[in-house]
Formats: sequence, structure tokens, C-alpha cells
Amino acid sequence: MSRILCLLLLVVPTFLDAQEFTPPENKPRSPREEQMTFRLPKGFRIELVAAEPEVVDPVALTFDAKGRLFVAEMIGYPNEGIGGGVIFSGRVRMLEDKDGDGYFESATVFADKLRLPTGVLPWRNGLIVCNAPQLMYFEDTDGDGKADKSKVLYEGFDLANIQQMVNTPTFGLDNHVYAVCGSKGGVITCPEKPDFKAVSLRGAGIRFNPDIPGSLQITSGGGQYGLAQNDWGDWFVNTNSQHLRHIVLPDHYLARNPSLAVPAVTLDIPDHGPACKVHRISPFEAWRVERTTRRAGGVDSKRFSSTELVPGGFVTSGCSPLVYQGGAYGADFEGVVFICDPANNLIHADRLEPKGATYVAKRAFDDCEFLASSDNWFRPTHTTLGPDGCIYLADFYREVIETPLSLPDDIKKKLNLQTRDRGRIWRIVPEGHKHTKFPDLSAQKGIQLISELESDNGWRRTTAQRLLFERQDKSVEPRLWEILFNPPHLFSPARIHALWTLHGLGLATPEKVSRSLAEDRDPKVRLQAARIAESFLDNERLRTRLLERADDDSAKVRYQIAFSLGAIPNPDAKVMAALGKIQRKDAGDPWTQVAILSSIGKDGLALLEQSLANKELRETTDTATRAFLNKLAQLVGSSAKDDDLVRILPTLVPQDGKIASWQVQMLEGIGLGLYQGGRSLEAIWAKPSFAGLAPLFQQAALGARDEKLDPAERVARVRLVGFGPAKPALETLPALWSPQQPQEVQIAAVRALGTMNDPQVAPLLLASWTSFSPAVRREAVETLLAQPGRVKVLLAALKDAKVQPNQIEPARLEQLRKHPDLALRAEAVKLLAGAVAPARAKIVELYRPYLDKPGDPVKGKMLFQKNCATCHRLENVGVEVGADLQSTLPNKTPEQLLVDIFDPSREVDARFLQYLVTLNNGRIATGLISAETAGSLTLRRAEKQEETILRSQIDVVQSTAKSLMPEGLEMQIRPEEFVDLIAYLRVAGRPALEKRK
Repeated sequence: MSRILCLLLLVVPTFLDAQEFTPPENKPRSPREEQMTFRLPKGFRIELVAAEPEVVDPVALTFDAKGRLFVAEMIGYPNEGIGGGVIFSGRVRMLEDKDGDGYFESATVFADKLRLPTGVLPWRNGLIVCNAPQLMYFEDTDGDGKADKSKVLYEGFDLANIQQMVNTPTFGLDNHVYAVCGSKGGVITCPEKPDFKAVSLRGAGIRFNPDIPGSLQITSGGGQYGLAQNDWGDWFVNTNSQHLRHIVLPDHYLARNPSLAVPAVTLDIPDHGPACKVHRISPFEAWRVERTTRRAGGVDSKRFSSTELVPGGFVTSGCSPLVYQGGAYGADFEGVVFICDPANNLIHADRLEPKGATYVAKRAFDDCEFLASSDNWFRPTHTTLGPDGCIYLADFYREVIETPLSLPDDIKKKLNLQTRDRGRIWRIVPEGHKHTKFPDLSAQKGIQLISELESDNGWRRTTAQRLLFERQDKSVEPRLWEILFNPPHLFSPARIHALWTLHGLGLATPEKVSRSLAEDRDPKVRLQAARIAESFLDNERLRTRLLERADDDSAKVRYQIAFSLGAIPNPDAKVMAALGKIQRKDAGDPWTQVAILSSIGKDGLALLEQSLANKELRETTDTATRAFLNKLAQLVGSSAKDDDLVRILPTLVPQDGKIASWQVQMLEGIGLGLYQGGRSLEAIWAKPSFAGLAPLFQQAALGARDEKLDPAERVARVRLVGFGPAKPALETLPALWSPQQPQEVQIAAVRALGTMNDPQVAPLLLASWTSFSPAVRREAVETLLAQPGRVKVLLAALKDAKVQPNQIEPARLEQLRKHPDLALRAEAVKLLAGAVAPARAKIVELYRPYLDKPGDPVKGKMLFQKNCATCHRLENVGVEVGADLQSTLPNKTPEQLLVDIFDPSREVDARFLQYLVTLNNGRIATGLISAETAGSLTLRRAEKQEETILRSQIDVVQSTAKSLMPEGLEMQIRPEEFVDLIAYLRVAGRPALEKRK
């Protein structure tokens, strides 16, 4: 694709004192005036499709088969930033272009008295509407353009964050409707099917057949607002700052192997990173400009020019990805992903390049965006593909689109956040485009719709498939097979839609699917054939074809084959051999490795034995292969019988008496699997049949103490020691958390001790309490609070003043006060009666006067490294657990930073909430939920310490409603130091801002 240079127009607002903030007059433009503000690549122009009063506050668009445009109007936004409360101002409008001139002059309220609609999708003679907490169906039965029939398909969707409610219903290739459900999701029920088992959707999405009540299934999630599918069948989502994410691992594949612990299912794919720089051409809103940068006497104004600290220019409101498959823009644009960013008044574009099972997304344009406006009121919230192959976009057209939750109180009072009764729909067309009246596909017969499958316009192909599926017209079968097997001039999307249409009509056969899998020249078609083949794997010929595709030239096809082989019932040695072949060919792709592991079922032991028998494989130094073998060993450890372990473990015994790195990794994997499976490690190693393994753990203990070894190698050996017999662990681990050891070794030693169920654990930790650094002490507290017996010892230490309450984070003290064991809870309440956490609002007010004082960034950097780097990364220091500071700092005023630091739970994003997870054995683990799958849940804590827990071991999952960021930093940061920290955070944004310039 050609790369285009653009001129950036940066306009600096007048500097005002925030204490006397009055927003400057910012008048709206007429549609014609706004049109003049747009910048597009050469060869494109933008046209007005509709405007107020015909459309107001549009957030989602869809075309039905008749070519009518349906618009979800979220008139009630922002509703204090949440989706709750009594609100019925939302609407769905139906727009029509009756004269065919391209402007939709007719507007009818199709459905009103909605809450906050966030998505629309045609279905049969009506419309599916996301209207949290409900997912609804509306139908116009009398033809007047107004819905007179409605029903609730599902309900219970979460309302906590208005930007993460159920949204973007999308018809998928597999004839199901998919939707995004945000971070919290909700607990979903089906009114049409009372016996439907409620489904918890935390961190997940959904798919369902609208015609079948109760057909809703969980899909892998990871998105906030927006959903898109490409012709490989891959799904893409985003969050406000992670502008493009690929959902790599489908939930239904992971569900079949409940012992498989997976720490992530999505991947941020842009090579320019999340929260990337964007080239806005609009002036920065006055309210966004940080207050202290506008003070001539401030320390920062002396160091830097005002433009260096102007906020904005980074993705902070990414939403509504669209994979272009329209055929109207030329081959260079096919497959390009367009992402809205309403805060920056633009649409960003990324080009996908395959990388193994996934992609790398690269900027489509080096120095500009696909679409940008100099009008601050331009707010692109959603894009959709039209019947003409052009992109149609919803323009919310408001002066302010920010959620109230992220606005300082004094500024919020001065801004008009409510509806301005405006909205526009725009169409982006190539030069020379002439509008013609859209065809009415709903009036076409089946054989006519088949021809639409051959269109280069993805909207026409998808609409035709949907109509054929809805009608269940089997008379089209011969023509569909003709598309599949007589395609000398036909491009692959037609064959993909034909395959899935046949499957949806119940006409696919194993013989024909086998032929597509074996013969089709396009890997995209072969991949879809592999997915459909899973319905027919009792057919021997089709199984053979599937096995043969383990050698496919396409990495993405091999990835799918690794999943599809897992659908073969009672897999034999041929299946294991095919999986092994893929494993070796794609050893460097961790996603394909997970696909293989999802498919091995109960035969993980056989694959592990096969791997250990291969000297080159077992002793490999390739990081990805070793990670795969470690994960395979975990699966074996969690499910294998003792007799099987007795058979395989001797192969890990070193012949020369020295344990090698690969043996450490394999044994550590087996030990972790045993632990995750809830089995007693002490009981395992105490059995006579395992007595011969004791020297291995002794060797691991020696290596863990060896300061000449690389810290990463030592950490691996520390973990192994923790999964071994008690004696070497209790003798070795306490010496490794001394202050002289590397911090990662100290933390690993504390965590390793925590895996043991020994009464000495708590006393050993408390014996070193005073020497622990804050990071190590945090992990020690996690270990102490994990089991009731250890909590009892900790409370005794508090009673004897060996531990002071102010040495434990307030959230942890609250955990003690609310402990599920009533006796421990009562003791904690009594002991901590004097340790009442001060009201956060009072602490904020105590520090507020210091916002006006100058600080020293050098000292502030030291404070950051000491107190913040455990969860935040800045200037290549620290670990990224919480919010991405590099992108958020330029948009934060000192007032907002003050609240974030000392009252972190006031406006916490659901992604950074802390959870308590109680296991079946009574152990309690904490952290933010970084990933969820059908079989596991991953918790992340400070220092990016992660723990993946099998669902089979979980009893209860509870949200604390608190941020992972701890309260009580006033104990570590005095007011006179706070000014230094603020000064550093301000200065630290400079490199990113220079990149924007």
C-alpha cells in the first residue's frame, strides 16, 4: 500500500488557570462546514448521508437487506459514566434513501423508549438490538417502519461501565450472531427458556442462534466496544487504549481440556503498540490541557515549551474496528482494519500481515490517519460496510464525549456533557464513485442470492448468506457445490460463504468437505473446511484428509488443524503423530503450541513420552519449544496417575548426578501440574516409589543457591524446589529471600514456600519480616493470607507487635477484617480496631495544597521506582500491571493524578479491579483477572506475578470492588515528596510527546 505524508496542524489552546476554568466558546458547525474540515488520502472524498434532526447521537449502524439504514441513538450518554438508573431516551431510527441520490432523507423511529442502545443487527423481518441489561428483538409486522413486536432474547448484561455494555452484534461466517460484553459481562439468563442455566460472562463474549432460545454460548473475550471478522474467520476487538486485538484462542476449543491453564486468549497485534501515537489535526480541547502547564511560574514551563506538554495525540478511545472487505477502494485496502478514535477526532488504519497463527498490524499510513478532522465536535463512534462497498460512519457530533468518571470535578461542572441534539452519518467514497439506488436483496430468490455470494462486496456476501440461512432454502444446493468445485475465475470468499451456507442448510457432506480440505488452492478455504470437518469426524476418509493437512504450507491452516484434530473421538497414535509434526514445524509459535495442547485430551502422557524419547527435542535450547514441553508436563502432572508418573519420571534422572536445565523445566512442569490439580505434593514424594527422585530436588536446591547462575535459571530451580519434598525446600528457600539476593529470586522463594502445606511456612516468613523489601513483603502477605492456619500465625504476630498494621496494605487489612473464618475475623477486628483506614477523600484534600508547589523530577523518579514501579512501567523502569502510564500521563491533570494515587478505587476501570479467589482447599489467591478461559483463570499481582488457576480447583470468585493499586501510599510518600513525584510524572511524558511531534 502506498504510504502518504500528511501535515499535522497543532493548535495550542489559550492557557487558563484551572481554578477559574471557563471553557472557551466552541460552536458546532453545520454539516457542510464540518465536511470542509476532513482530511482523507488522495483518491477519496466524504459525503453526508444524514444529519440532525433525522439522526441524533448515533453510536451504531447497520443496513438491512432492503438497503435501509438502522441507527442506534444513545441520547442518554454519558449517564454519569454507568449504564444503570432509570433511563428511556434511547432510540433506533430507520433511515431511507427513497430517491436514490445517496442522501437518506426519510427518518422513522423504529423503536423508542430504549435505555442506552449499543448495537443493531438485521435478523429475519426485524432487528436485534443491544439494550443492556437486555438483548432484544424488534419486528415491524405491519410494514409501517415502526416495530410493533418485541421480545427479550437474553438479559442480565452488566451496566457498570457505559463504554463496556453488550454491543456490536455481528453475523459470523458460521451462521451464529456474536457480540462483545466488556470486562464484567454479567450473569445471563434466557426469559424464553426458564431452564436455561445462567451463564457468567466475566471477560468473555457470546454467540447464539436468534431462532433457538437458550443457544447462547461463551466465546473468548477481551474487547470493550466493537467487533469485526475477516475472511479467515478471525475476530478482532479493542479497548479504549488497546486499539486492535486479535482473539487468538477460541473458548470452545480450550473448554475440552479443563486441565489446560492458559494465561491469555487475545493478543495486541500492532507493531506500533497499544495507546499508539495518532496524527490528529484538531486543536486540543482546553479542558484537556493540564493545569500546571499553563502557569508561567511553574517549574515545567521553565523546562519545556508549552507544546511539549500538550495532552492528546494518543489512542485513548479506540472503538469499533472494521475489517474492510468492500471491493470499492481497490486491492490495497482489502483487509485493512479501520478503528475509530472519537477523542482525537479521527479514524486510524492498520494493515494486517500474517505471523504464524496470528498477525502483525502495521500502520497503513506513516504520517497521517485515514480520516481526521480539525473539528473537535467530530466524534466517529462506529463504522459499517454499506451495500455499495463504501464505509459509512456514525458521527456522535458532540463538544464533549468524555466519560464523567475521568473528569475533574471543577471542570466537569463547566462542561455540557448532555445531548446537543446533533448527529451525522458520513460515507467515504473513492473519487469517481457514483451513487445508485441499493438493490433489495430481501426480494431476491435463492438462486439470485447465490450470485451475491460471488460479489467482491463483503456486505452483499454476508447478507446473502444470512438470508439463505434464515430461509433454509435447500433448492440452492447444486449451485453452491458448483461455486465450490468449478471456480476457475472465482475468488475464495465466495467459496468460504458457499461452504458455510451449505453447513447452515444441513447440506454439507463429509465427502464434499473432504474434497475442499484436500484440493482447494486457497488456505482460507482449507481452514474453513477444517472447521466444518469437525462435524463429520466419524468419517474415516475425512479424518485422513485432516491428518494429511498437518503438513499444510500455511501456518494458519496448521494452527486450525491442531485444534480440529482434538475433535476426533478417541485419538490414536496417528493423531498424536500429526500433532507432534505440527509441534515441531511450528515450535516458535506459542499459539499453535496451545492449540496442540488443547487437543491431546488424556493422551498427554503419550506425547510427553514421545518428546522425551527424542534427545534433540528434549534437550533443545529453543525457548518456545521448552515452554511447550513445560506446559505439556503441567498437563501430565495434573491428570496422570501415580503409576504413570513412576514410569516417566526416571527418564528425567540425570546420569551424571547433575540436573540439567531441561530436566528442571520438565520436573517443574510436572510439579506445577500436581499442585494445580489439587494433589498433595508432600504425599506424592513420600511414597516409596518416588524415593529415588530425592536427589533431583537436592540438586535443584544447590542450583537455586548458586549465585553464578543466571537469575532466570535460578528462579526455575527455586520453583522446582517448592514443588518437591519439604526438607530441601525448608532448608533452602529462607536463605534465598535475603536482601543480598536478586529481587526476582527473593520473590520466587516466597512464592515457592507458599505452595507448601507445612506449618513452618508462616513462622519462617515472619522471622524475616523486618528485612523484606516492600515488593517481597507484598508477596509474603499474599502467602500468609492464603491459608487460615497462616492467618492465625499472622494475627498472633500483630498481637505481639512483631508486625505493625501500617506494614500491611489497607486492602489486606480489610481482607483480614472480612475473613470467611468467623473466629479469625473476630480476632482481626479486635486487633485492628485502632488501624482504621483514613477516608480517602480526606487524604486527597490533605495533599491538594501541594499541587501548587514546584517539585524535583529527579527525586520524584526515585520515589516512582520505590513505590510505583511494581505495577507501572515508565522510561523502561518497572513492570506493566496497571494502566499504561506512557499513554495516560499526557492526558492527566495533576488533580487527576492526585486522586489516582491516594484514592485509586474512586474511578477504577473494571480491568484493574482486585479479586479474591477461594480454592476448594481453602487457599485464597488475589489479583486482577488478566485472562479467563473455559478451564482456567489467571490472576496478576504486583511485579507482574501471575498465577493461573484451574477452574476445577475454584470454589468462589469475588470482586473486592477495589483497585489493584493499593491504598495507603500516604504512609510512604510525604506531602513534600508528593510534589517531586508529580513533577517526575509530568516530565516522564516528554519522550512520548516528542514522538507525536
